[in-house]
Amino acid sequence: MPERRPLRVVHTSDVHLGAYSGHSDEQWTARRQLMEQAFTNVIDRANALEAHALLIAGDFFDNDRVGEDVVQFAGEQIRRFEGKTFLIPGNHDPMDHGSIYWRHDLEAMAPNLRIFREHAGQVMFDEDLDLVLWGRAYLDSDWHFRPLEGIPERLDGRWHIAMAHGHFVAEGAENGRSLPIHEREVVSASGHWDYLAFGHWEPHADVSKGGTTAIYSGAPMALSDANRRAGWASVVDMDDVGTRWRLERVDPRPPQSG
Repeated sequence: MPERRPLRVVHTSDVHLGAYSGHSDEQWTARRQLMEQAFTNVIDRANALEAHALLIAGDFFDNDRVGEDVVQFAGEQIRRFEGKTFLIPGNHDPMDHGSIYWRHDLEAMAPNLRIFREHAGQVMFDEDLDLVLWGRAYLDSDWHFRPLEGIPERLDGRWHIAMAHGHFVAEGAENGRSLPIHEREVVSASGHWDYLAFGHWEPHADVSKGGTTAIYSGAPMALSDANRRAGWASVVDMDDVGTRWRLERVDPRPPQSG
């Protein structure tokens, strides 16, 4: 195939739209509005940076019971993005039968959106972007879900991005947590996958191992200020030099000094 074109991606996760919707207290109403503004900022930054794709690595919605207004807001914001959006469900917004992604047609609201729906794993191809993507749809009914289980080897010469929502587990560390992403799985992706887009952790983290670039973008806005390492989106550039990433601040509040 011809030389693949440079690709710029914005990666976010754990947006938790609709959080605190049932709370009328002024404090939580304000928090919910800040979280919505943070995702709006993600879209604004992605457009300003002329990103080709937006990745949403799980927990886009806070729960399966969010109101119609929250879903409408989500669709409107994704539709504003000028590139293409790819989304995997997380443990807060699983793909079980009758769940939010079946009850609401987000892809009709935002025709630039594609959602990973296959529990066993699903490959998506985007010819316009010279891009191959892979991800697994989480089901609440699967208590032994492993987000990277079944990830294939490189399929061709296009850019390869895998999306996963779970806990990174370092080699030799305690592995009793749910949704484990084992270090050995990240290492084995080297040479096959150019970028692993992770979600499930509100703080940003770089868990790259063995030559594989693996990043938790972190939440655009954490659920509470107990977590002070959120408020970012990851910007990923891929070209003939390789894969490079950086953080862009999307927290709508002024940065704290110190």
